Parts: sequence; structure tokens; C-alpha cells
Amino acid sequence: MQIGNLNIPGPLFLAPLAGISNRPFRLIARRCGADMAYPEMVSADGIAMGQEKSLSYLDFDAEEHPVGVQIFGANPENIRKAAAVISQSGADLIDINLGCPVKKVVGKNGGAALLKDRQLTHEIMNAAVEASSLPVTVKMRTGWDNKSDHYQEIGELAQASGIAAVALHARSRAAGFSGKSDWSKIAILKNALKIPVIGNGDIHSAEDAARMLAETGCDAIMVGRAAMRNPYIFGSIKVFLRDRTVSPEPAISDKIALSLDHAALIIAQFGERSGALMMRKHLAWYTKGFPAGAPLRARLMTVTSLDDIRRAFQEFLQSSHPV
Repeated sequence: MQIGNLNIPGPLFLAPLAGISNRPFRLIARRCGADMAYPEMVSADGIAMGQEKSLSYLDFDAEEHPVGVQIFGANPENIRKAAAVISQSGADLIDINLGCPVKKVVGKNGGAALLKDRQLTHEIMNAAVEASSLPVTVKMRTGWDNKSDHYQEIGELAQASGIAAVALHARSRAAGFSGKSDWSKIAILKNALKIPVIGNGDIHSAEDAARMLAETGCDAIMVGRAAMRNPYIFGSIKVFLRDRTVSPEPAISDKIALSLDHAALIIAQFGERSGALMMRKHLAWYTKGFPAGAPLRARLMTVTSLDDIRRAFQEFLQSSHPV
């Protein structure tokens, strides 16, 4: 698909995930079939002020292109400065967050709070588009609450501002992640805009992805929480979209191989102990459903090195579990 001047090889996007979407996880998602990925969202103020932590998110591997950067903030001048910096960072796309419901973000008028201030949102979008040589997109919620559905108006404003695509998480800010996302609103937005629309919300399986595409007509889909527990979902979606075949559950040996690849990547970037500690949550997700897997998961929650992880899996396999 095409977003501005950027060609993306397919319609499957990994959402920016706080505390998850570091470079190792992005590489794993791409290897599993994601067509586009993002680091976790980063403060435009931090980038504009040259803060080391914020700038560390602008570190990409050649294997992960195309890659986007999602920024949040409520200061148009800092958005402008951040967009200029990102344009020189090696990223392929800039996304503006208009949907984050977290208090520390909306408390500073960022994220979903911008849905309540269309003038400021317009200024922010214009600043990013004017400063960037890259396509600029936005990701938003349907509204601040269920009584204020401003998504179509914001989408039309984005299109008029030169925004290249809009992603819609089909829940309000007030809904958080509760209840069901309302995909009909993605369809309404798609019908209202000429630029690409990316659907997001409640994609838990390949069948869900196909249904969203069919029901809404959206150009692409963005997977978040389901992918962090099961990055194989991207490959499963591709197979299902191609021939309507439901992919079998990956073999235990394949999940172990993925776990070890991910662990090696994360430890290479963050160091032995820190990387192993960061990897623990992924190991718990990847081994969920293993037969008699509770003792293995308990052991994996104590690992402090790549060798610890390897030994835990080797001993699990030697105990006659199917692979």
C-alpha cells in the first residue's frame, strides 16, 4: 500500500506498544510477517530538547524498514522541531498520537486530549507536515468519550492539513480497552476520506483481521495487544487473506526457537542481565499453553542470562514433552 510517497509491502501494521516495541520486538514482528512497525510512542518535547532517552527511540535496524515514529505532545513548535529531527533519523514515517488515554499524557493536553481542541490539533498537524520530508499520519480514538464522536471531523481536518493516512482505534478515550470496539466507525471514516484509513481495535485472530477489512473497507489494519502475546498473528493473517486457510498453532519447538531468537536480540541490545529481565514477560507469553508448562514458566521468571533461558528450554524438551 502507499502512504504519501512511502510504499509499504502490505497492510499489516504493528502498533506502537509502550514498554514493548523496542527494536528486538520490532524485528521479531517483522520476521513474523508485520509489514510496518513503530517504536513505542515518544515525547515530541523530549526530541525537540535533545533528551537522550527520547532520541534513543530513533535507532533503527536496516531489516526493519519501513519503520515509523509515533510522537505525542501539545506544543506545535516542539512538534515542528521533533518532526525535523525524525526526518533526518532514518525513519520512514511520522505518526502523531491523538488517542493515548493515559493520564500523564492527556493531563498535558497530549494524546486523546487533543480530540477536544480542534484548533490546537490543526496547528500540530500543520507543524508536522510543514517540517517533515516524510509522510505524516495520525492515530486517534473515536472521541474523548462516547458522547463526543469527533473522529470524522478530525479525520477530515487531517486530510485537509496534508496528513497522509489516519489510523482509528474504534473506541473512545473513556472506554480505554473495555467493551468492544465499534468497527462501523472505521467504515464511516473510510467512506469520508480519500487518504488511507488504518483500522485498529479487537483484532485477536486472522479471521478478525479479514472481517475488519471486509466490513469496513479500511486500507490496512493495526494489531497491538494480540501481537505482543503472539507475533505469529501477522503470518497467520497473511495466510488467511491469501487463501482463507487457518494456520495451525505453531509447534512448541518453533515457539522455543522464536523465544531464543528474541532473547538473543534483546540481550545484544540491552545487556545480559537487563535484557534477560526484560525478556521474562515475553517468555511467559510465548510459553502460555505449553503442556505441563507451569514449572517452565516459573523457572523462566528467574532467568538472568541467555544461558539460563537456553537451559530451561533444553531441560523442558528433555522431559519428553512433544515438540
